[in-house]
Amino acid sequence: MPNFNKRSSLFVDVTLTPTMEESMVIATPFKKKSKKFYYNQKIIGMRASGTVNYKNQHYVLDPVDSFGILDWGRGVWTYDNTWYWSAANGLIDGKVFGFNLGYGFGDTSAATENMLFYDGAHKLEHVTFTIPTTDDGTPDYHEKPWLFTSSDGRFEAIFTPILDRSSFTSFKLLLSDQHQVFGYFTGKAVLDSGQVISFQNLLGFAEKVRNKW
Repeated sequence: MPNFNKRSSLFVDVTLTPTMEESMVIATPFKKKSKKFYYNQKIIGMRASGTVNYKNQHYVLDPVDSFGILDWGRGVWTYDNTWYWSAANGLIDGKVFGFNLGYGFGDTSAATENMLFYDGAHKLEHVTFTIPTTDDGTPDYHEKPWLFTSSDGRFEAIFTPILDRSSFTSFKLLLSDQHQVFGYFTGKAVLDSGQVISFQNLLGFAEKVRNKW
């Protein structure tokens, strides 16, 4: 990518290798728009290997402790949408652990995209992202921790932000308001077997995005 961020060229050569057979796949309908849908696949816990070069700095991604996520989708969307999405992956006791969480986009009453990945895939019920606010009620995406809870009690986490990759574009009828926040998750998750997985400072992201187009 030449002139990345209007500064220097960014060179990326990275290979992502899946570590498990299972992934999250969902076809999401829209309640009031029968001809609208979104088909989506997310692959969690892929090991990353390769290099990144930016501003004369050379970074090496070692698959031993470097991970990536695939987000792929196709659909026919409605005009005004807001969604919440979060994912993270890393190692717990030497095994790949990760999760995919999301809601707000389409009708997920029949099935959610909330899943844990550890020795297989484990479905969760509905998950809520509680984003802190400032004194005037404005969302505080970066300065305070977020709270994550699931309706079945199988996922609870505190998310501590470190970087808000935000962007805002508005042209009257067209709007894009994005906050993709990177940070660390600390909490617990319960597998289908009842086993409790505790995690601390698991690197991941959480986002809230609204698009009108």
